[in-house]
Amino acid sequence: MRRTLIITGLWIAAITAAHMMLNVDWGVLINDRLPVGRRKLNVAYIPVT
Repeated sequence: MRRTLIITGLWIAAITAAHMMLNVDWGVLINDRLPVGRRKLNVAYIPVT
């Protein structure tokens, strides 16, 4: 029982870490925390097909 819980917890942690590495734009998050003078302007767009 305990081994199953440990393996499940490790699996959830691995999937969460993989998701964060692949799907989170870390540059934007870091940019938001910079002083106003050092921030870069990020312009977003929605591609229309």
